[in-house]
Amino acid sequence: MKKMNRAARVVCLAGIIIVCAGCAHKEPAKESRYPDGKLYPASYDKVWDAVHTLIFTDLGCVEKKVNKKKGSMETEWVSQLSTEGTSRWRIKAQLQHKQDGTLVLLDKDVEQREVIDKNDTRAKEKSKDQNPNSGWRHNTDDSAAADTLYQQLENKLK
Repeated sequence: MKKMNRAARVVCLAGIIIVCAGCAHKEPAKESRYPDGKLYPASYDKVWDAVHTLIFTDLGCVEKKVNKKKGSMETEWVSQLSTEGTSRWRIKAQLQHKQDGTLVLLDKDVEQREVIDKNDTRAKEKSKDQNPNSGWRHNTDDSAAADTLYQQLENKLK
């Protein structure tokens, strides 16, 4: 009888561990409230000026590509050092004239620097031969990174 109880306890404990491990996963990524962009009831020129001012004046980003005719803006990468490591981000904006306003699609790419083991000589040799953009991984934890930009843009257009 003791053997049955012990076996039953082991099976029960294993089941509890599996259930707890499944529940202990990371918090799900935040979804953007504007996956298809946001329509602003204003003229293309007014919205273009507001987006341009927000990104390049208010946020102080550096222009990489700007084409008003095509309705596109892109910033250079901005690097940040924090306790979690090095990360970088850039902003891309697409504007499109619509019948009832201007559609704005903002995207904030966030990447995290991959940690390389200092003792791994293969990683050191490999990093010498690669371009400066290697070693970064896209951060998919927060797809709502641009949502605050939409709110700031809305405030500018009031």
